[in-house]
Amino acid sequence: MTFTIPIDNSRPLRILIATEYLPPYISGIANRCKNLISGYKRNNHHVTVYSLKGTDADHVVFSVPNVFYNAQRMFIFPPLMLIVQLLNPFKKVNYDIVHLFGPLCLPFVFLLPLFYLRGVKIYVSYHVFLRYYRDLYFTKWNEKYYGMNLLGDILEYLYVALYFLPFVFWADIVGVPSKTADWCVAKFCRNIHYMKSGLDSEIFKPIVVSDEMSYSQDDKKVLAKKSETKCDLFNEVVTKAKYSGPLLCYVGRLALEKNIIFLLRALLNPALSNASIILIGDGPERSILEKASMELVGSENVFCNSEKLNLSPKEILRISRNKRIVFVGMVYNENDVATYYSSCDVFVSASASETFGFTVAEALACGAPSVVVRSGAFASVYSMIDDWMYVENDTQDYVNKIVKCLNLGVAARKKSRNFAVEYFSIDAAIFEQLRAYKEVVFCKNEFGQKVMKFSSVNTEETLQESVSLIEE
Repeated sequence: MTFTIPIDNSRPLRILIATEYLPPYISGIANRCKNLISGYKRNNHHVTVYSLKGTDADHVVFSVPNVFYNAQRMFIFPPLMLIVQLLNPFKKVNYDIVHLFGPLCLPFVFLLPLFYLRGVKIYVSYHVFLRYYRDLYFTKWNEKYYGMNLLGDILEYLYVALYFLPFVFWADIVGVPSKTADWCVAKFCRNIHYMKSGLDSEIFKPIVVSDEMSYSQDDKKVLAKKSETKCDLFNEVVTKAKYSGPLLCYVGRLALEKNIIFLLRALLNPALSNASIILIGDGPERSILEKASMELVGSENVFCNSEKLNLSPKEILRISRNKRIVFVGMVYNENDVATYYSSCDVFVSASASETFGFTVAEALACGAPSVVVRSGAFASVYSMIDDWMYVENDTQDYVNKIVKCLNLGVAARKKSRNFAVEYFSIDAAIFEQLRAYKEVVFCKNEFGQKVMKFSSVNTEETLQESVSLIEE
């Protein structure tokens, strides 16, 4: 679907984007970057992208595997030709604004003073909640290993001093994806922009699973039909043969901070005795979670997919009819991901570390009611589904919310789709981001003086620092 955003009559912007997050790498930040870049280009802005090898970038930046997650890569050296361009006083720099996506984008931090001196405006966006990771990986282990809490504090302050402060010091604006952010954002950032987020509702939409899977009439239950902008009608698709309960779905990285073990253990609740869950994604905890799954429900009830099998979504869904836990692995095709969303009864997440949580918006757009933690970004970004949220680590509350969504049936699926279309328009997200760029490029920092308060996921308290906010 192509559209043009009537933002104003000024000349097109010349935008440089540096990001380690673009397809085929899978993450919420990668989806955001992809959508923004394509939107800018459709609206006739000049976009130059610096990214990783294998992505749709104009310039490839040398990278190495990310030390925190080997499936993702990180920049290691700043681009030589860009350095030469910025240091050449006899040639004008052909950019109005540079947008760096963090974390990490580390080599570009050293170029920020050069951008500043050459008159290029600087927008940096910060997409991580560091305090949650510190508490998870250090404070949690303090009782077992003395001094871990102190080590976490030291590493946090080193991170802030050596990376975060240089990252935001030169920035004209710092973008955050939600009202959940680290304390250092409110303390050290002069101008904060609350970024809107949008998705392509023509890709992520309710669909029909093909009859090629040859399901019997007894296996069929109500799910989703391919729809227009709003959901009006829903058709029948399959559930499972051996396990006649709901099919749950999780999409995301398999890592400790995602708390996936909670989702697996919840399957032992009597109300979910016949439920199955499909886990889409990969990560450092996969082998641990596979082993835990076999211990929980028996190895005969667990299926671990691999790239060598080359199974389609239809084949995976057929397998899920006779397994309780299915590890799908990485899925790079968005249409395939949409098929999984549409084919599940409920999308679930136990993560409290999100700064936005794109997978929830995608699931809703596909007509999958979403049961998530009432905490952090979920509590603020997805307040429209508060009735489906549960108290963190409360298994009974989690199960009750799943049952509630199932009892609502088709009504929950219609409501999910309509929420996504109304609140997560890609048009609005691109319009707002361009407006923020133009505020700083053409208006010379004449920001609206609005107060924004940031909530801490860990304490649920509000930071009191007042910050300038660019917001509608």
